[in-house]
Parts: sequence; structure tokens; C-alpha cells
Amino acid sequence: MKAKQMRRLALGARAVPLLLALIGAVMAGDAGWAYLWETAWVNHRPLPAYQPGPRAIGQGANDVPLWMPPPQPGQKIGELVFPAEGVRVPVVQGDSWADLALGAGHDPASALPGQGSIVYVAGHRDTVFHVLSRLRVGDLVEFETAYGTFTYQVTGAQIVPPTDTAVTAPTPRETLTLQTCWPFDYIGFAPLRYIVHTRFLHGPFSTNRD
Repeated sequence: MKAKQMRRLALGARAVPLLLALIGAVMAGDAGWAYLWETAWVNHRPLPAYQPGPRAIGQGANDVPLWMPPPQPGQKIGELVFPAEGVRVPVVQGDSWADLALGAGHDPASALPGQGSIVYVAGHRDTVFHVLSRLRVGDLVEFETAYGTFTYQVTGAQIVPPTDTAVTAPTPRETLTLQTCWPFDYIGFAPLRYIVHTRFLHGPFSTNRD
């Protein structure tokens, strides 16, 4: 009887490392799959796209409010294009973890392109917004939307703590602010935020000009 118990204990001792290895492999595979979805395949994922509401007959483009009805969480509202880097990033409405798994996320509390104030977009540093580490002053950032393309120019960057809410404050003129975590090579949850500031250059409607 004692010999049988010893054999069972020995089998159990051998099974534990195998079970742990299996769990680790499954977790690594899941993480790898998610990383591919958020990098190599990020521009090929089918996302529900925002569609502007119908315009009344006789109204010009400047007479119709933009982004009506408002975009719903998870809807793709456009794409950010970084011409100098050859990178395109889908932008969805919302900044929850689920939204940021789909691409960059637009902060619903901020303005949308063409609304004349701060447009605030966040993304993960190790996937869609790793490109921010390579941006330089003067680089262009294009926001392609259902209304046309809004073009911005990088004016600078800063590193702030997560508690700094000044970077999200409304602005008197149209700007695009991009946020990701910092340091870029940090393992785990990075403690700081990397903020890229831009100024509006031009868009599809004359009312958007400075």
C-alpha cells in the first residue's frame, strides 16, 4: 500500500511541472495571438464604421454639425496616418481596454476632428502607438475620417504622470493630442505618459482653419 502511495506521489510530482508548462504555453500563445491582432493584423480587422447622418436638402457642408449622430463606443471613426513612418492606425470611439485592443482610442470627453478644440487619442506603446517614439517636430499626422482628411503637424512632446489632467483640457483652437505610456521599453505597466502635441494645418472645411 505504501509503495502505491509513493508511486502516486511521484506521478503527481512529475505532472505538476508539465501542467505548469502547459498553462504557460497557453498564456504565451494567447498573448502572442493578441499581439499579432494589435500589430500585423490591426488594419485588417473588420470593425463597425461610423456613418454620418443624412444631411438636409439645401444645407451646405458648413451648415451641418459634424459627427451627428455621435459615434458609438467601438465604432471606427477613422485612421491616423503617419506619412514619414508609413504607418496607418485605426481609431475607434472610446478609450477602454476593450477599445484600445482594436486600435487607438478617441477620448469621448474630447472633441472630434473638425470641432475646433482638442482631439485626444490614446494607444498602447508596444503596438499601435510605438510609432510615437519616432515622431519629430514638423512631422505630419493625418486623420482620415468620413468627412475627409484633417492634417496636423507635430509641435513637440512631453512626459507627464498619469495624474496630469492638464494635457486633456479643451483648447481654443483645433489640436490633436496623442498619448501612450512611457518608457517605451518598460516591462509591465509603464508609470508615465508620453504626450505628442500638434497644431491643426488644414481640413476639408474652411471653418476648421486657424
